[in-house]
Amino acid sequence: MTIPAQISRKEENVSDKLRIRRLNILVTNDDGETEGLRMLLEVAKGFGNVHAVIPNKQRSAVSGALTLHKPIRLRKHGGQIDSLNGTPSDCVIFYLHSGDYPKPDLVLAGINWGDNTGVGSILGSGTLGACWQAVLEGVPAIAFSIRKRGHEFHDAQAWGDREAIMARTTEIIRALLPKLNKENFFSVNFPEEPKSAMIVNTNKLQRERYTTMVTKRLDPSGAPYYWISGLEKDVEEGTDTDHVIRRKEITVTEVSLSWFDRE
Repeated sequence: MTIPAQISRKEENVSDKLRIRRLNILVTNDDGETEGLRMLLEVAKGFGNVHAVIPNKQRSAVSGALTLHKPIRLRKHGGQIDSLNGTPSDCVIFYLHSGDYPKPDLVLAGINWGDNTGVGSILGSGTLGACWQAVLEGVPAIAFSIRKRGHEFHDAQAWGDREAIMARTTEIIRALLPKLNKENFFSVNFPEEPKSAMIVNTNKLQRERYTTMVTKRLDPSGAPYYWISGLEKDVEEGTDTDHVIRRKEITVTEVSLSWFDRE
């Protein structure tokens, strides 16, 4: 699979033919309502009819977790955004099976604050968990994440060049639409400044992104509690993490259910 850094007019025309029928698109994420979500919603409008169902608070690193032990409650915010007191996978399932929405042709997840490179992210990210749930339900999906550090994801200015991020997102969706099917999804990772970044297709993922620490602390009453955390590990040469962090390139990784068909 090859995605050129710049898409020619001829290729745009081919992609336009693929979009003669406007798509029904679900947008979701694991961060709640952020500038990343708003950018992805705006981009998605160029490809079809769009609605967002998102978690009502940050749900990072919940993978494909489902809420089976308490009621799910939907809150309509007006416009194109609804929220659930659940996980990204809950959002996909609710959109598909509640009867409140049209069946989606495509799920777009993100734009996530922080890159989702490495094996751990493929398995543990809530953003990617939404994509796993989508393909299990027979709906193709694309996840978008951007290299960011810190916790300023609710600050619109902290996201950087909005027009550049949206332009590259649009470009990549156009290129990936012909390659999508009901058994695959793509994970796209942007460097901090994606405007002129080269696009690289890779399935060589860094095995470990973070060290693991469990810190014991005491609450005001003297009872212990524990905090799981970790620090970034050294970048492994030639991996997706290397391309995004050190080489400052955009990576596109294909994930397919066919991985599990091997005898």
